[in-house]
Amino acid sequence: MCAASRIGALNRQGMQALSEGNLANADFLLSQALRQAMNLGLAGFEAKIRNNLGLVCRLRGRIDEAVAHFSAALAHLEAKVGTQHRVYTVIAGNLGAAKAEAATRALH
Repeated sequence: MCAASRIGALNRQGMQALSEGNLANADFLLSQALRQAMNLGLAGFEAKIRNNLGLVCRLRGRIDEAVAHFSAALAHLEAKVGTQHRVYTVIAGNLGAAKAEAATRALH
């Protein structure tokens, strides 16, 4: 199996774990996928995985990490496909929701 296939498999397994509510395993698998994508310089994979990892971090209450992942994903996408892409809009929405949650937590 090539490196890109392994990264894709880790990403899918991580999202499956997320859908099953196993946040710790999702976090582990997606972190592995991210590390491998970064080592190989696969920015497209990195953006997708960072978005997914941001979702996991947000659900685990690690809002600052979620914001960092969503922001990095947007930066990769902007450089690769611009800001008008559908995926960019989805991730921007995730970032906005995480920032709003962070602001709400700061008030309490």
